[in-house]
Amino acid sequence: MRKLLDRFRKLSGLLKDESGGTLAEMALTLPLLVVLLAGVSEIGRYFQAYTTMAKSTRAAARYLSNHKYTNLEVSRAKNLAVCGRLTTCTDDERLVKGATPDNICVQTTLDGAGNIETVTVSIPRDATMTCDADAVATKLVYTPIFNIGAMLGSNTWTMTYPISPRTTMRYIP
Repeated sequence: MRKLLDRFRKLSGLLKDESGGTLAEMALTLPLLVVLLAGVSEIGRYFQAYTTMAKSTRAAARYLSNHKYTNLEVSRAKNLAVCGRLTTCTDDERLVKGATPDNICVQTTLDGAGNIETVTVSIPRDATMTCDADAVATKLVYTPIFNIGAMLGSNTWTMTYPISPRTTMRYIP
């Protein structure tokens, strides 16, 4: 009987011992913290890319609204939206990874006399969009660094959302 009581006291002593408890708590919370950190950084990167492209489409629309509407000026405006300058650039010099002049759609609206009234520079949300001069623009999709879906155990969930800002300005030739 005495041996049984001694064993019970030793077991109750182990229940009160807290060494290693902190390590167990960290093992439970660390995966959650890693997923939260990855999610916050990806959301921040998405908004940074969206804001960059929104500002670049605004600059391109402003450029086109003040210049004669020709194929050369449309090409320059597309380069301005993608590269931040009027000339072409390499993949490394682009404002947002994956952006090309093929992603930029330029559209105009005409008044009753057939004159250009507004100029719209946009990136399509859908797979393709028909623009002026029967040009077709393709959508720009954000590419994340972390595969958060795999971190959560889902192969179907991803953060590949379209970046699709749109800016319209009055045409002042």
